[in-house]
Amino acid sequence: MDYEFNPLQWTRIFAVPASVAENNLKIASGEQLKVLLYISYNNDHQCKTEEISQKLGIAEEIVEEALIFWENIGVLSNGKNFSMQFAEKKESKPDPEPKKKVKTTEKHELSPVQIADRIEKSKEIKFLFERAENIYSRMLNHTEQRSIVWIHDYMGLSSDVIIMLLQHCREMDKLSAGYIEAVAKAWCEKGINDAKSAEEEINRMSRMEVFFRKIKRIFGIESRKLNTRERGYAEKWCDEGFSDELIEYAFDKNIDYKKELSFAYIDKILFNWKEKGYTSKENVDAGESNAKSEATQKKSKKTYDFDALTQIALDLGGNDE
Repeated sequence: MDYEFNPLQWTRIFAVPASVAENNLKIASGEQLKVLLYISYNNDHQCKTEEISQKLGIAEEIVEEALIFWENIGVLSNGKNFSMQFAEKKESKPDPEPKKKVKTTEKHELSPVQIADRIEKSKEIKFLFERAENIYSRMLNHTEQRSIVWIHDYMGLSSDVIIMLLQHCREMDKLSAGYIEAVAKAWCEKGINDAKSAEEEINRMSRMEVFFRKIKRIFGIESRKLNTRERGYAEKWCDEGFSDELIEYAFDKNIDYKKELSFAYIDKILFNWKEKGYTSKENVDAGESNAKSEATQKKSKKTYDFDALTQIALDLGGNDE
């Protein structure tokens, strides 16, 4: 069926740059197009982020990202001269396929035009984006697109591993680009770049997340997140196989002595108990009781000089005569 505008709707119109339809429709998200249309319609005044957010029902951070997107490709101007920017990018030669990886700590900035070029020239990137959009259940924004391309091209993770990573992050409800990049960087440094090792790492991460929630419950800190140092201690305890009972007892000892939570002190207690072979609260109580008993006996035990006692006995005997 062919569609056309209802003639009655032409009573009022506003302009949108033709370049948007010619070059940007396939790379712009729905939110980005909404923001641009709102600005185009209200071009008689300067639209503020808060205003756009309220009128469109879009979060302010998404509005800001949309503004940056349109500014980067030269459609919007923020007090600078962008008159030649888009034309120069359009005429420039597309970036070749990356031939070598760079350090994972170096963030590679990619413009929307460069990302569109990668999608057009790489079936693998196109497929990766399609799968990612299924995982996100929406179109990817520019930050997410840039992040995925960076992880693939410059970290060197394969598409199937990236998809597994995204699926895991969705299950963990942690689909922010920053979190995904941090996990991807850790995987890259560990040499995780095949389905088997990725599955093993995902299972380990899932087990750790369950353990972290358990630790927060035991320590009464469910309302906050564990920081990096605390997660490091908790990972050690999980790998060592310390029981919930033993960890909770170590926590009680920590509070009795320190009066406040100290992961470092609990860590010392647990590994001290491990060295002594204690695996349960009963083991700890029995071991500490025996240690106290031995200390008491040692303290009360008296030692004597046998020769001195013999001499005393002889002296006493001589006096009797």
